[in-house]
Amino acid sequence: MNINQFIAERKDEWGKLEAIAKDFKPGKASRLSREDLWELGKLYTAAVSDLSLLKSSELERDPHNEVIAYLNSLVIRVHGMIHRKPAFRWSSIHNFVFIEFPQAVQKTIVYTAPACAIFVSFVLAGFLLGLTEPQFIELVVPEHIISTVEKGDVWFRDLHAVAPLASSHLMTHNVSVTFLIIASGITFGIGTMYLLALNGLLIGTVAALCFTHNLSLEFWSFLLPHGSIELSAIFIAGGAGLILGHALVDPGPYKRLEILSVRSRPAGRLALGCVPILVMAGLVEAFLSPSPLPPRLKIVFGVVMFVSLWVFLLVSGRHGAEAADDEEKLNV
Repeated sequence: MNINQFIAERKDEWGKLEAIAKDFKPGKASRLSREDLWELGKLYTAAVSDLSLLKSSELERDPHNEVIAYLNSLVIRVHGMIHRKPAFRWSSIHNFVFIEFPQAVQKTIVYTAPACAIFVSFVLAGFLLGLTEPQFIELVVPEHIISTVEKGDVWFRDLHAVAPLASSHLMTHNVSVTFLIIASGITFGIGTMYLLALNGLLIGTVAALCFTHNLSLEFWSFLLPHGSIELSAIFIAGGAGLILGHALVDPGPYKRLEILSVRSRPAGRLALGCVPILVMAGLVEAFLSPSPLPPRLKIVFGVVMFVSLWVFLLVSGRHGAEAADDEEKLNV
């Protein structure tokens, strides 16, 4: 190979790469068109190949030759520009909360709906079994809850007295359970469905226990204020787990690991969006749910929170600016 001829043929493309790179600013509005960005990728790949070729030639042994130094500097500069993470912007939080997360919920609602159906079905099953088979309650409900209810009292009576401490514990617990429901999707969705069913069965059975001891109003006035928010996050998390499970059960023409990596992106977005919902639920559960406020007022609050949250999730982002998103669209 004639090195001088090779350099003469390639230097125009190196110059073009340098010119395009000057207008490329990660994290900021770019003057580059879609074609320029495509050209940048091709020229960068070719420059990396050219640099490797030159380093294997006799030029590498010439300490006075500046071609390799120039090309090496250009490749390093462009690589850093392409792979550097954009600077953090507070507007990204606003975009996620009001656009990206609601859009993710809307796109995956066909998974969230079955998760909700599984949960509600086992709530009803637990309630009916608790009424018809009293011994079933002892298999599901913790003993201290049973003993307290049988005395005509509720186990959450004094929770508001330790609200600051309880709130942090409840937030941590709720986030842990939600993330476990999502992660269990890698068991082909079986783990996610099991956790949804187990939690639904527990709530239904406790509801039956309180019903038989005339404590239904106290129970639902405690559960609904925070449960309307917390269970919404559980349903969303269940949908995220089912996304992962579906990817493994039916990968289509792709390898399971490939489709799992694609589907894990919306699942991760749903998981992240559940965190502020669970934080809010933890605060409500510690401070409002066990408070001495009138039970019917707390039930109304729970209903309003549930409706407001889902109106927000199903309406927000539809008419807003499209968020930057490089993930593949889900076929849902």
